[in-house]
Amino acid sequence: MSIHSNSSVFSDIMSNRHSVAWHYVIENMVMILIAVSVVGITSGSHSIGLPLYKLNPMHWVIYLAILFRKPSVISIVILAFALPFTSLFLTGHPIVFKSVIMGVELSIYGIMFLSTIKYFKLTPVFAFAISQVIGRIIYYGLKYILIKVELIDSILVSTSIILQLVVFGILGIVLFLVDKKHFAGKRKD
Repeated sequence: MSIHSNSSVFSDIMSNRHSVAWHYVIENMVMILIAVSVVGITSGSHSIGLPLYKLNPMHWVIYLAILFRKPSVISIVILAFALPFTSLFLTGHPIVFKSVIMGVELSIYGIMFLSTIKYFKLTPVFAFAISQVIGRIIYYGLKYILIKVELIDSILVSTSIILQLVVFGILGIVLFLVDKKHFAGKRKD
């Protein structure tokens, strides 16, 4: 009788392991699907002359995925690299080296955002600001190095600083509103 009960415990443990593994597989597939969808929409907008890429849709995806899905760090990194590489495969832009530094930048945004909310209990708006500053410093530092070693042919800042600040402000406001709505929903429970 004890063998049968041990067998039941073993099958429960194995079942739980499979469940956790499937959860991560599904979570990562959803992140990749999100990346392909966003990049596909943004790429399609080029054909009608609407430069949606200037609104930094990849940044929006990272932050909103964290607020709505609460993904693991591994899923954040997968999503962060899937976004620029999906764009590269669909449109040929950005080039490989720039896709790599964009993946690093987006990973930093996601990891810093998640960490500052989770461990330092900062509001999403402050976490967003911190992650943006750190991510931009690292991105422009890496881009500067790639320009200097002639792996990419570009100017350091190719998107207007004013446009970047406007998009930063809009995304910050959206995150604030999403957080307030989310917080209000939890408060009612």
